[in-house]
Amino acid sequence: LLRLGSKSLHCRSKALIAQAPSLLVEFFMVSSKKKGLVLLSGGIDSTVTLWWVLKKGWQLSTLTFLYPGRKKRELWAMDKLCSKIKNKENFKVTLPFIDFPRPEQEGYIPQKNLIYYGVAASLAEKIGAHFVLGGHHKRDGQLFPDAEKKYLLELNRLIGSGTRSYRAVELKFPFLKYSKEKIIQLGAQYGVPYEYTWSCSHDKAKHCWECISCLERKNGFQKARILDPLLS
Repeated sequence: LLRLGSKSLHCRSKALIAQAPSLLVEFFMVSSKKKGLVLLSGGIDSTVTLWWVLKKGWQLSTLTFLYPGRKKRELWAMDKLCSKIKNKENFKVTLPFIDFPRPEQEGYIPQKNLIYYGVAASLAEKIGAHFVLGGHHKRDGQLFPDAEKKYLLELNRLIGSGTRSYRAVELKFPFLKYSKEKIIQLGAQYGVPYEYTWSCSHDKAKHCWECISCLERKNGFQKARILDPLLS
C-alpha cells in the first residue's frame, strides 16, 4: 500500500511539473491584465469612458459619489449601465459634507476633482487598479478650474508621488482633447446605449432640454449627426 501510495504521489508530482509552464503563463496573464476604475456619473462622457475601458479588454470597476442633492435619475442611469455590461465591482462613496449643487452654477462643487480623484486613487490602490479614469473633455477646463488639463496632470503627478506602493496609480483622461460631438461619435462606434445616460441638471422624469447640460447634449448630437435616442 505504501509503495502504491508513493508511486501515485510520484505520478501526480510529475504531472504538476509537466503542467507548470502553462500554469505560470496563465498566472502571469491574469496578474498582468490591466484594471481601470472609472468615475461614473451616468452622463455621456463617463459612460463612453466606461465603454472605452471595455474595448481595451481591461478589468473594470466603477466608482460613484453620493452627496446631498445627487439626482435620482443619475443613480438610475448608473445602475442601468452597470447592469447592461454585467459589471459586479461597483463602489458608491457618500460625501455628506458637499453642499447641494445648483443647476444655475452648472453643478459646481468646490474642489470636486481634488476630492474625487484623491478618494478614487486610494480605492484604486486598495483593489489593485492600475488606472483611475475620468471622462473630462476639452470644454470642461473652460468651465471649471479643477478640470483644466494642467490641473489634472499636476494632480496625477501628486498622486503618483504620494504612495508607498511599488506601482503608483495613474489618472487617465482619454478624451481630454475631444469635443463633445467627437465623444458622442466614438460612443456610437462602441455601441454605447445613450438611452440609459442622463445629462439634465434637474431631477425630473425627462430631460428639460432647456438647461445648459441639456443644450450641450442636444448640440453635441446635432454636430455629431447622430440621433439622440432620448429625442427619437
